[in-house]
Amino acid sequence: MPITSKFVCLNGRFIKEEELSFDANNRAFRYGDGFFETMHYAKGQVQLFNLHLNRIEKTMQLLKLESNILLNTRLLHKEIVHLINANHFFKGARIRISIFRDGDGLYLPNSNKANYLIETWALNAENYPINNKGLHLETYNELTKVKSKNYFYKSLNTRVSILASLYKKELEADDCFLLNSENEIIESISSNVFFIKKNILYTPSKSSGCVHGVMREKILQTLSKTNLKIDENTSIKEENIMQFDEIFLSNAIQGIQWIGAYKTKRYDNKITKQIQKILIADIFS
Repeated sequence: MPITSKFVCLNGRFIKEEELSFDANNRAFRYGDGFFETMHYAKGQVQLFNLHLNRIEKTMQLLKLESNILLNTRLLHKEIVHLINANHFFKGARIRISIFRDGDGLYLPNSNKANYLIETWALNAENYPINNKGLHLETYNELTKVKSKNYFYKSLNTRVSILASLYKKELEADDCFLLNSENEIIESISSNVFFIKKNILYTPSKSSGCVHGVMREKILQTLSKTNLKIDENTSIKEENIMQFDEIFLSNAIQGIQWIGAYKTKRYDNKITKQIQKILIADIFS
């Protein structure tokens, strides 16, 4: 019998998606008072789960949210797997955990208790297949992100990424580079970015204002065991983009996606494919 309703998990309670409701006092709606974490599930496991939990814990500390089940590794993983099985997503799934402050209050909250909502969507592949056709990127510069190491998490306020997505659609591009307040390239709409030139891998620093991506961290961990030279504290501006040999994006859902074109420049993917092969072997070993 086909599944007609999708389930979600709200604070440990499994309910049908259409039964989910929030009142007007919800702080996620009123103030964007929270954050979210996106994970990849395949072969009975959430990939890079401990790295995700580390970022959740750091974000909750920064936002002064009280710890609860979200930091209970075994129980949270059990709830995720239960939800995926309830929705019959057996091949692979994208997971989003939205975490937001409970209670009322104006800017000053009357509670620091954290609520959480787990949602899942089916994926077509269990692993991280690299794209066959290179992505076409442009740069979005109408709004910038603050340059700060404290913007490492995925805020519920994603205004820059939303407007960049609309800009991308207007240009019929696949993605856009985002800039910080010093006009440095820090990431794309939903991914970290890596640049390759003469066998050196460059990526914007954690202090640039980029999201401290879990896949970014895994790539750097994995490649530290190879002979590839890595510079993770570089500053790259728009005028530097065309100097590179290869560029790729990374995130927890897609793994690595290579860029084929930026304006009139075309890019190779030889080293990127080698990195992707090493990464997949390490993740699924």
